[in-house]
Amino acid sequence: MALKCEDIAACLDEVDRELFRVAAHGDCGGFHKDTQMTAVLILLVRCSSTFRSSLLLFERGASDGFQVVVRAFEEAWYLAVVLRFADQVEKASRWLDEQKGTWSPPLSELLAFAKERGVPNPSMGRDYGVLSQVAHPTKAAAMNSVTLCGARLGIGEAKVELEEEYRNEEARFPDALYRLVWAMTDGDKRFIPLHMDRRNIPLSWKLIEGDKYLADAPPTD
Repeated sequence: MALKCEDIAACLDEVDRELFRVAAHGDCGGFHKDTQMTAVLILLVRCSSTFRSSLLLFERGASDGFQVVVRAFEEAWYLAVVLRFADQVEKASRWLDEQKGTWSPPLSELLAFAKERGVPNPSMGRDYGVLSQVAHPTKAAAMNSVTLCGARLGIGEAKVELEEEYRNEEARFPDALYRLVWAMTDGDKRFIPLHMDRRNIPLSWKLIEGDKYLADAPPTD
């Protein structure tokens, strides 16, 4: 595993501290003001929280539960990015008001944005589709649980299949940490400022090689 579980947990600790620090900003008021900034920060806290839950499930070998929680992380991350766009203030307001349908992010817009930022073949849509399939009572999801139970019962084929799944799950953590930190710190001119200071997340910044991949992120507001 590129990142150790204890390192990821430590990164999430500093991410949480930074999110709560910036929540004290006047535009958010400790999560109590219904503003666009508040909406984004709440969703980023949701990302961090579900990320931590997925880590715990991974350590317990709870593969089917892990996939459901990873989907929750993905949904929160997609929406946090969408609501960071300055022109999404109205959508953020509707989401804070818990209006029907406002939690579903427009994947097509995110794919277009990713391509503009230099990602030629973004995998967001594919990842979301696969995770949606295993998060619902589809045959694929049920068979995943059969594999998990079979491995617990000591069935050889199931154990081999689960080992491959375990490696796939393990590979998700570095990418998820990178995306969480990127959503917090990216300084794209179309985004609202979140007043983050990357110097307050030194371990996370080091592990994702922020100086190499996120060099345009402002060090402070």
